[in-house]
Amino acid sequence: MSSPDGSPLPSQAELENLGVLFVGFVAATVLYGLTFFQTYIYYSRYPKDTLWIKILVGVLCFLDTASSALVSQVLYFYLIVMFTANMDVLYATTTFCVQNLLSIILAFISQIFFASRVYTVSGGSKLIALTVSIFSFVSFVFGIGMAAQMFRERRLSAFASPHMEAVAAVNQTFACLTDLLILGVMCHYLQPKRYPEMLRPEGWLETSVTLVVSRGLGFTVIQLAYFSVFIAMPSKQIWIPFQMVACKFYVNTVLGLLNAREVKHGYGINEEDSLTDRKEDPSESRGGMPSAIRFAVMDTKATRKSLNLTQQMDGSGSTGIEEEEAAAQKTYHDDETSHGHSIHSGADKASLSA
Repeated sequence: MSSPDGSPLPSQAELENLGVLFVGFVAATVLYGLTFFQTYIYYSRYPKDTLWIKILVGVLCFLDTASSALVSQVLYFYLIVMFTANMDVLYATTTFCVQNLLSIILAFISQIFFASRVYTVSGGSKLIALTVSIFSFVSFVFGIGMAAQMFRERRLSAFASPHMEAVAAVNQTFACLTDLLILGVMCHYLQPKRYPEMLRPEGWLETSVTLVVSRGLGFTVIQLAYFSVFIAMPSKQIWIPFQMVACKFYVNTVLGLLNAREVKHGYGINEEDSLTDRKEDPSESRGGMPSAIRFAVMDTKATRKSLNLTQQMDGSGSTGIEEEEAAAQKTYHDDETSHGHSIHSGADKASLSA
């Protein structure tokens, strides 16, 4: 088939390939904007935080910036440089291979960070933290193997071959197991019965944010979706958008968890820490997303209380206020009258003496 001007129309396979690239680019760009914003929030809110956390945030932001730049170059190559070429089959460029490698590194760094959080919230359980770390490392090793295969075999549909699919499947399987273990441990240990003074989410919005950010539900869901799509259709490139955004979900979850902490003298306080330490300096107690939501709710409640108080004053206390104003006006009027009388009496005395 051809268009009205005689040029050939793109095939269905070509439309699908270019479509997944465009969707992945748009989603990755939006999430990178969130990464940049959260990085700025972190460095401005926690100037005295631990050095290794500062380095971690800087590394994540740098690698995510590089990954986003490579995604932009990939889209430019396929949609501009290769505009007239047939795109029925996608071939991975060197830029795309490097971007895939950066995605694997970002996921590994994020999972290791959560392994340290698992060690903290579990009361120093080395077994659980080591299990998370081993699963993440196995996923990382097979991910490097998948990236090496992509460098060698540039045709993306080749991932449907038994050997390449097996390597990628092991990588995705252990990534999902790591995420599920992180989610389960965080939800199990971060309970009021274990940490009685822990801040508790209030309402469905704060609860949802806590699950997605502080517990790891967000990257777990996107990783499971990535795994399911890849296993179901390895020969098609529908998995590309999930691959582009999965690493950004990891990065934004780590940054979101760090920014969700409350602030005390420039340091971040984890949600399981003592409430006594939080209440020592209320002026610095505002944290990131969950606590910000909580303070917004508190401000709303305070506003409602003030409105109710105003309405009560309008109904019952207005009479007293009006009476006080009338009394003040009467006093002022009496003072003016007495002052006038004194002036007149002084003038009369002066005329009599004269």
